[in-house]
Amino acid sequence: RPNSIVGKSLEKYEYNPQYGLPPLREPNKNLVGNPKRKPRGLPPLLTDELSIEHVTQQWTEESQSNAHLWKNNEECIAEGHSIDEMDHAPLPKPCLLSWVANLERHLDNPKRLEGKLQPFVSSNDGWSAANDNGKLGWVPSSGLGSKFTMNWKSVSQPVKAVTWMIMRSYGEKWAGSTLNVQVYSGDALFASEDIVGFHDKHTSETYNIKMELDGDGVTVGSDLTIKFQLTGGSTFKISGMAICDH
Repeated sequence: RPNSIVGKSLEKYEYNPQYGLPPLREPNKNLVGNPKRKPRGLPPLLTDELSIEHVTQQWTEESQSNAHLWKNNEECIAEGHSIDEMDHAPLPKPCLLSWVANLERHLDNPKRLEGKLQPFVSSNDGWSAANDNGKLGWVPSSGLGSKFTMNWKSVSQPVKAVTWMIMRSYGEKWAGSTLNVQVYSGDALFASEDIVGFHDKHTSETYNIKMELDGDGVTVGSDLTIKFQLTGGSTFKISGMAICDH
């Protein structure tokens, strides 16, 4: 963790017993070397081609090629920029809604998940949050035919794709599990897909299902409606959502 020295562009990275880290057994002993500063830039995209052998090199190269984007407060002040006033427009958020159960802070139990979704669910016939075996998600509590609808009026940003994190599992409970998802703007259908919730593997696994919307997607100022219905089996689990401009 860095210790910034006021008035100087100097950052010293050293061990601090904070945020759950234990104190040193010999606090007066000088340790040789300090932790290396993490690269300033964004980490590489998590793709199938990314490997642990090359991730540090790629991260460092990205930081160096875009060094002008990753300046600290002292460097910005030295160039005459004020950190007390916003001299630029805020970056737009890429998603109308995004969440991943158990990975987000304060999204670790059914009550909090229901609170997260409640502002966007306009009708609900048989879906609720559940935490089965430590796997939190949005599930059909009334079995086959359970449905719910999410709605946004006059969206403030375009929506070109929707992505669902869903769990696939096995056994009698999950046999035939299928969820139909339809995306509308007004009366126009922009995407429809039947998502399978079961497989033959004897494991429970999470998959990302991305649905790209037709044409330019839902444009700014238009309404967005997403309908979900369990059309096969008796259960399903949604463990994350991303409703975004890409």
